[in-house]
Amino acid sequence: MLVGNGRLSGSSLIELLIAMGIGFASLTAMSSLIAHGIGLNSTLLMKSRLEEEINAVLSVIEQDVKRAGYTAMADDIVHGIALDSLPFRRTVNVAQHPSEAANSCMTFAYDKNQNGSLDEALENEEFGYRLRNHAIEMRVDGRSCAEGFWQDITDPNKVKITKAQFEPSYLAYGPVRLTQIRFSIEAEIKHRPELSQHSQVTFMVENYD
Repeated sequence: MLVGNGRLSGSSLIELLIAMGIGFASLTAMSSLIAHGIGLNSTLLMKSRLEEEINAVLSVIEQDVKRAGYTAMADDIVHGIALDSLPFRRTVNVAQHPSEAANSCMTFAYDKNQNGSLDEALENEEFGYRLRNHAIEMRVDGRSCAEGFWQDITDPNKVKITKAQFEPSYLAYGPVRLTQIRFSIEAEIKHRPELSQHSQVTFMVENYD
């Protein structure tokens, strides 16, 4: 025998709409929070990339320029024999490409193959770094600061170098002249110019000039 049931109870349409509205608002807030987190993470990654790029440039330039003036003829320097004739004497020079700021290029030389001669052929021993078209470039084949065909060591499509400046100063101790270099650099993420960094390093050239 069938038994009659009482009236079935459930959510009204208004209650359902309210629940849906609350759920939609929660999803919107969660989506906004996730999007903010992704954006923040992306910004932190770009800042980290910029910092790593600049620190790498500073380290490469410092370590290389410190070698300026090195020669295998160290004994001649110690005994003061024909100092003016040494090929690596006072090779540190500061200039710039004609379309770049002053003091944005430094050239120098050192005895890489330790034969006592300044080689300019197969193993060119004339080195340098400069700012050109928002990139730091490395000297190739002894070309001057004003010439082309240097090699980029930073990517201007990602990191835009806005300033690079070399400031040499000299300390004299009797007949010995020591060279000190201060290198300053400013850079920004190309498509996020608000993400920028300014750094500088000061160091001594480790060989008598």
